[in-house]
Amino acid sequence: MKKIWIPVALFVVGLIFLGMALLDTTPDVYAIYGLEGLSTEAMVETLDEQTLDGNIIGAAILETELVIHTTSGTNTYPIDADLFYLSIAPYINSTHPCHNHNLVTCRGELANETVSVYIESADGDVLFDDDLTLYDNGFKGIWLPSDIDATITITYDDLSVSHDFGTYEDSGTCMTEPLKLS
Repeated sequence: MKKIWIPVALFVVGLIFLGMALLDTTPDVYAIYGLEGLSTEAMVETLDEQTLDGNIIGAAILETELVIHTTSGTNTYPIDADLFYLSIAPYINSTHPCHNHNLVTCRGELANETVSVYIESADGDVLFDDDLTLYDNGFKGIWLPSDIDATITITYDDLSVSHDFGTYEDSGTCMTEPLKLS
């Protein structure tokens, strides 16, 4: 009798594993979004410039790490301690409050528009001075030094805004509300 149960048990276990493999339809999210082999900073930029499907990926850029959620679990990736990612979304009519940038759900109103951005540190160093085209989500991220105070000035057509900010561990990586163009 034992001789019959062993092959039956192995067959049942094999069917269970086969069924689990067939039911696992989790796509390789890292391959879909081109993240394989990238540094944390490159993953942030790659994710930020794409329109992401919230059904298969969640991603947020915090002050010190990138957090990626998939159906396979959550992974965190540290950001170089000398860097700070500031994602900006200037607007004219409406925005949403935001502290840390969600790479999937954050949306700004000036999608694909070009703005001029000037960032100067409190010490007078020019940190950034260039035209940027905002992504499809209406945001654009800029890598800055961490642990500084600075002023950002954004110009769009004949509208502009200036705002003081910091790049500290509690500063927030998403800047929306202070960037109302007028």
